[in-house]
Amino acid sequence: MTEILFAFITILTFVYFITLNFLENGLNKIKIPSQIKKGQVKVKVTVIVSARNEEKNLPTLIDCLAAQNHENIDFESILVNDRSEDLTEKIISNQAKIDSRFKALHIKERVDGFAPKKFAIDSAINMATGDIILLTDADGRPGKNWVKSMITYFENGADMLLGYAPYNVKNSDSITKKILALEYFSHASIAAATTGLGFPLTCVGTNMAYRKKVYQQIGGFGEYKSFISGDDDLFLTRVREAGNYKICYATDPNTHVYNAPPNSFKQFVHQRLRYASKGFDYPAKVTFGLIIYILFNLSIFCGVFYGLTGSAPILKTTLLAIGIKTVFEYKFTLKAAAVIGDRRFTNYYFITSVLHIPYILFFGILGQFKLSVGPRNPQNTALLSEC
Repeated sequence: MTEILFAFITILTFVYFITLNFLENGLNKIKIPSQIKKGQVKVKVTVIVSARNEEKNLPTLIDCLAAQNHENIDFESILVNDRSEDLTEKIISNQAKIDSRFKALHIKERVDGFAPKKFAIDSAINMATGDIILLTDADGRPGKNWVKSMITYFENGADMLLGYAPYNVKNSDSITKKILALEYFSHASIAAATTGLGFPLTCVGTNMAYRKKVYQQIGGFGEYKSFISGDDDLFLTRVREAGNYKICYATDPNTHVYNAPPNSFKQFVHQRLRYASKGFDYPAKVTFGLIIYILFNLSIFCGVFYGLTGSAPILKTTLLAIGIKTVFEYKFTLKAAAVIGDRRFTNYYFITSVLHIPYILFFGILGQFKLSVGPRNPQNTALLSEC
């Protein structure tokens, strides 16, 4: 047992060390595109928002979208009411009446074989007149130059664009929210690094975009259309696996779309289990990588307990592995923070690192049992009052 655990910890630590350095190299390849002189032809853009029971979040988002700087952009926004039972339908209809840039789309019932949010997005894309589709959620808070800055990447040749959606957490907020913000940032750092390497692994539906023709050419959500989750990263998987599209990561601060962190432990657990639930839905090579990552953390977890029961060599090896993991993860985090432009809570890394291994094991393993894959936007989402 001792020899096997020693081998596991040693080999997987080396693999993880190499992987982190490889990912850091991916970050070095992320660039902000140069501004291109505008021509006479306007870029046609459609912003899509799918909302279910979002009467509290929608008004502020609508204000953010209405305030967009759309110089030389033919801008429209399709607001989809997905079977809401509150005032969402009324809010969307009223906005479409008073501002011609907004269009209302009301969905009254579910469609067999099509996950609700994916059907809402698919319906809106079919209705869209824009050549470029931007997506965000009702609790997203884009700045006034969001659309304009996102379009710059497409003018530089992007076919799909992954954006950063940081939690709106202030210095006066609790340490718990700051740790959550840093943990959420880690997802973005992996997304940016793997995009730089040419093999993007993940993204968030709160801030992403793609050409309409890309969606049409690959057949939309395809084999994933019935999956409740994955309107973002599983769609990304289809685009990436198609092999002939340029996928970029947006680091320009103007492209950031803030959103609210979970406002309860229950909501946090629900959300992270949903994220983790797709582990075996990805292509085999991605699933294999996730399994290796979980085994690495499991070997360290077991090494600590086995070492504390009396095996000094295992304990020393495990502590060395934890030290290597911590130092090089921190180095990677600082690099990602510099590239993405969000250094707010990197000082909390060492507190977060203590929780990281049990966190990975809990969600990584339990998520595969599909224990919580419900709605993306629960009604108790914390509110953001400004763009």
